[in-house]
Amino acid sequence: MPYSSNVKFPRFMMHFSYAGQAYAGVQLNASAKIDSVQSVVERALYHFQPSQHPLRFGVSSRTDRGVHALHNTGTFDWIAPIDITTLVQPLNAYLTEKNEQVRILRIHPISPQFHFRRHCLGRKYVYRLGFLQKHEFTDVNTDIPFLRKKQRFLLRDMTPATYNLFEKDFITYIEPPYDLDAFRKGIEVFQGQHNFSAFTNSQGRLNMAIERRCPVKTMRLNFVEGEPMVPLMESSPLHSSMRVYNLVFEAEAFLYKLIRRITGTLVHIAKGQMTTQDVLDRFACPPDYYDSPYPTTLKPHGLFLHEVKYNEQDFLNPPLFRPDDVDDDVLMEIQDDDEDDEELDSKIMSVR
Repeated sequence: MPYSSNVKFPRFMMHFSYAGQAYAGVQLNASAKIDSVQSVVERALYHFQPSQHPLRFGVSSRTDRGVHALHNTGTFDWIAPIDITTLVQPLNAYLTEKNEQVRILRIHPISPQFHFRRHCLGRKYVYRLGFLQKHEFTDVNTDIPFLRKKQRFLLRDMTPATYNLFEKDFITYIEPPYDLDAFRKGIEVFQGQHNFSAFTNSQGRLNMAIERRCPVKTMRLNFVEGEPMVPLMESSPLHSSMRVYNLVFEAEAFLYKLIRRITGTLVHIAKGQMTTQDVLDRFACPPDYYDSPYPTTLKPHGLFLHEVKYNEQDFLNPPLFRPDDVDDDVLMEIQDDDEDDEELDSKIMSVR
């Protein structure tokens, strides 16, 4: 059932985390063949609510399939004799029993006037990137003597780094050649306030039109050295000289697939396929670049929703909004990523 702020039932906020590779995104998706995180959480809550009263569950930050969350939040109504704030441990026991990769961190009451998105102060994402080393490709492929040169090129992803099952869902690999200095210079262009509508896709622009969301965002990026998830000795066949970096994004809100496409732009800059001037041109006149093949969208592996920020005092005493504030929950369903761009463009025009 769609979320509504016009409700008189007791309302609660849940803080939770999940491993995104196991789910079809965080939000309910009727067309998906596997569960969403929301459907898993709702089943767990209904397990402890005999009345099966509609929960009206709403998620603050909508993440795509494969994107993980160290901290996401959602709000829901609770009509049951059980004190929901005491159910964190039983809910996690239930999720463990069902082999779900979701964990509940905290549950607490909130005011019916509190809005899980409008009262959010900001969001922080961390993108783990593994910059592979050129010499490792050569070493691996020359160990397969019967492969022709062309076939060896096609198998360039055969490196010790990509053998590591403990990393593959939690990092995005960047293949050489690349220029790390150019990557860093590209980051500086994205700092501050810009119109990012050229860095989302047709689905993102449809979302903006339906929800009447502004494409102008103020963003802060940071690029820091990271660590392998599992430290390995040099004698291990999985040992790699891959360099791990964390690309940190902070903003009040993000457009659809914005982080993965900004990072894709930085990779293009590092490979010499784009320049910082190309980025500035897209900021200056976004519609001119809606049909451009660049930037591409990187894989979701390694992208983490790190934190959803609130003022704790707002939970029970939220500030009031102006009457003309727009409800950004109009679009609750998730569209198919493979939908035709022309069809999406026609939908945008009909909304306008």
